[in-house]
This record gives sequence, structure tokens and C-alpha cells, in this order.
Amino acid sequence: MALRTRFFLVIVGLLVLGIVINLVRTRKLQERFALLWLLAAGGLVISPLIIDWLDQLAYALGFDYPPGLLLLLAVVGLLLILFQFSLHISRYHEQIKILTQETALLRHDLDELIRPVGAKQSTDNPSSIGESSDVELAAKTQEPDAEEQINSRYRTISSER
Repeated sequence: MALRTRFFLVIVGLLVLGIVINLVRTRKLQERFALLWLLAAGGLVISPLIIDWLDQLAYALGFDYPPGLLLLLAVVGLLLILFQFSLHISRYHEQIKILTQETALLRHDLDELIRPVGAKQSTDNPSSIGESSDVELAAKTQEPDAEEQINSRYRTISSER
């Protein structure tokens, strides 16, 4: 490989390394995702410097075309990055499902507590119908133990996680 080509590839690798470090520094890329990108950038910097050794390794492993080893390493690296993303997507999907279920349960509990209070308020003062929302009615006439019921339900849900 020509010296000019090696120099260009080292510059490209350093540029990629700088971009990844800057993204981590500005918190646009989380550290857990940056590790494999840093390894890829390091590979871009180092590979032009040790290309002769990589060619010998490729022939020793049975590659007829030495750049095939580099291609194989690049594909494996990208597959590792995709695998890391899949793991995080799976975890986030499960967390979103749990949070959605908890929100639905809390909304249901709140509706159950508001409904009797709203009915009680409308029978006590028929002229106030339509003037206040259910939430405002519940806040005005909420029984002391209703708030404790909501807090108890929330603690139960939180402890189940």
C-alpha cells in the first residue's frame, strides 16, 4: 500500500475517533454505545500502520485476497454494534410496556376514586354540574383516605417491578 494511502487512512481514522469522542463529550452519544465505535475508529487508525502484518495473517488463515480479512472484521464489528442496539431496544421495549401498564392501572384507580366523589358532589350541589372538571371536583372533595389509597396502589405497583 502506498504511503500516501496509509497517511490518508490514518487521517480518516483520527477524524472518526475525534467525532466519536466529541459526541460522547457533548453527551449526544452515550458511553455504552461509544465503546464499539471507539474500537472501530481505533481499528481505522491502526490498520494502515500494520497492513503488511494483516496481509501475512490473511494468507496464513487461508484468504486468497487479503482485504477480505479486513472486510470480514468490519462486518463482524458492525454486527456487534447491531447486536448491542438490539439488546437495548429489547430492554427499552419491556420497560415501555411495564410503564404503559402501570399508567393504565393508575389511571383506572384515579377514575375509580374520582367517580364516587364526582357523583357525591353533583348530588350535594346540583347547580355546580358542568362548572368544574372531575379532577377539580376530586381535589375539592377528596376524602382523606383516597389519597392514601392512590399512594398504596402506587407502592404496590412499584414493589412488583
